[in-house]
Amino acid sequence: MKLKKDYIVGFVEGEGTFNLVRYPNKRIRPQFLVFNTNKLILESIKETLNLGAPIFEVVRVKDIIKRRKKCYRLQVRSLSDIQKIILFFDKNRPIIKEGDYQIFKKAYEKWIYNKGNI
Repeated sequence: MKLKKDYIVGFVEGEGTFNLVRYPNKRIRPQFLVFNTNKLILESIKETLNLGAPIFEVVRVKDIIKRRKKCYRLQVRSLSDIQKIILFFDKNRPIIKEGDYQIFKKAYEKWIYNKGNI
C-alpha cells in the first residue's frame, strides 16, 4: 500500500528517529529507524520509499495492561537506502525532527566524501 508523503513525514515525526551509529573502530554512520506495533505500516513506508531495508521484530516492555505486544523496527543503514531517505526528506522536511535530520544528513555527506568512513 502506497502512503502519502505527508503521512510518512508525520509518522516519522512521532515514531521515527534519525541517528548515528558509532562502531568500535570510531567509525560513525547514519541510521534511520521507525518503530511501531503495526508491521503493515512499516512495510508500506518501506514500499513507498522503495527501500530494501529489513523490518525486525523487537522486544517491547510490558504495556499498561501487562501484556507484551509485538513491536517492529524498520532499520535503514545501507548507503543506497540512506540516499533515498535523504532525497525524500530534502523534499518533505520534518518540522519537529529537523535538527536531528540535519545532523543525520551531514553524517551522510561525510560518509560519501570519505567513501564509507566517517
